[in-house]
Amino acid sequence: MSLLQEILIKGMRIEEGRIDFQYEGEVFQNYYKKFGDLQNSPHPPLVVLHGGPGLCHDYLISFSDLTQKYEVPVILYDQLGNGRSTHLRDKPATFWSFDLFIAELVNLLNFFSIQEVFSLTGHSWGGVLALEFIVRRRPTGLKRLVLSNALASAELWQQSTTQLMQAFPECVQEGLTVGMAEPDKFYRALKEFHLVHGCTARPVPEVYWKAMEQIFGPEGDMTVASSP
Repeated sequence: MSLLQEILIKGMRIEEGRIDFQYEGEVFQNYYKKFGDLQNSPHPPLVVLHGGPGLCHDYLISFSDLTQKYEVPVILYDQLGNGRSTHLRDKPATFWSFDLFIAELVNLLNFFSIQEVFSLTGHSWGGVLALEFIVRRRPTGLKRLVLSNALASAELWQQSTTQLMQAFPECVQEGLTVGMAEPDKFYRALKEFHLVHGCTARPVPEVYWKAMEQIFGPEGDMTVASSP
């Protein structure tokens, strides 16, 4: 662990750090942020899986309210290639597989010694990852699963998105259609789309756009997001 900080805010213990993650003979690091006390809470800890692929944990920070209000320990982390975890811009698309992200999640559960008792929530792609994890690993320690804006079928998701696109100007439809082949055009269109169907809070929280900038910003990394 190369970084560990622990602070107390309004009586809530917050810890952040990095976990070593060994995969295919290499060692990477996952950044995490933990809220609450794992040892003394009456509730199973909640692990939160962010969306994308390619986003980061920041826009889901409001899950920490569960710690403040109900003493539920909450763990957020940046998946490999994202946020403050190790970036691997030279890895081929085949590297970014379910096997990788599931192994990463298992490593995190083992690091905190919560594999026997934990809850899981996944937003968007994070929900897909959670479902794959359950189907492939059948974790006996999983107590609760919450899916937020997750998809069960990529085909149906694409059909629904296409229908929603029809209400937008032609330039937005074109930008969404070209996708990551023209990232600047795609991002401009995606922001318009998200203002309607992504985040309805006004003003849009800064952390929401910050997460998007992890992919499309001047210092963003498109590696994971552009991998099939």
